[in-house]
Amino acid sequence: MKVDLDTILEKNNPKYLDFSKHQLFIDTTRNSEIFEKLINWKPNRIDNDAIAYHEKEIAKKHKPIRVDLKGFPRHWISLKRLNNEFVIYEPCDGNTTAFEINESSVLFFYQLEPDIDLISKLRKITENEISLELRTVPQKTETEKTELSIKPTKFENVYLLTYSFGEWYVTPTEKVSKFDIVVNHCPKTKRKEFNGFDKN
Repeated sequence: MKVDLDTILEKNNPKYLDFSKHQLFIDTTRNSEIFEKLINWKPNRIDNDAIAYHEKEIAKKHKPIRVDLKGFPRHWISLKRLNNEFVIYEPCDGNTTAFEINESSVLFFYQLEPDIDLISKLRKITENEISLELRTVPQKTETEKTELSIKPTKFENVYLLTYSFGEWYVTPTEKVSKFDIVVNHCPKTKRKEFNGFDKN
């Protein structure tokens, strides 16, 4: 039996909801367990195994380099737009898309699977902007080269992450509490993901 997704989003404090059932709501508390989980999120063992495998594959042909990130934020969370406001989406299945930059690589934690590219060149870095040339596996692109940049937008705490294969609005993890979270909590049955976000 296919369950219809209730698409009327209400602002709610998770404390007052029954989490044994499906709940689709906007968490505006800025300090709930859901916020804590996002701020403190770490990859699981399966993610780490996949990342290690990809890293090894790329490193067979491309020697990793180390770059000085200075004070540039390392952890980024993707944002969506809802009624012209930026929000974070906590999906029913998988995790909120996130990105991590370290001295030698960029990790992509997509909703259902992770990926990694190795840094081959630091083109530009400032307090709030970065531009990187990356190396990847031949399955992604014949040249095995990709690019990634993060730049501020005109919106406060909102940046644009541009990668060879897509664009995301993002915010540094330490700014997560500046945004509401649309939560699609489904403890028992997989549900359709919420798709009522603005198209851009």
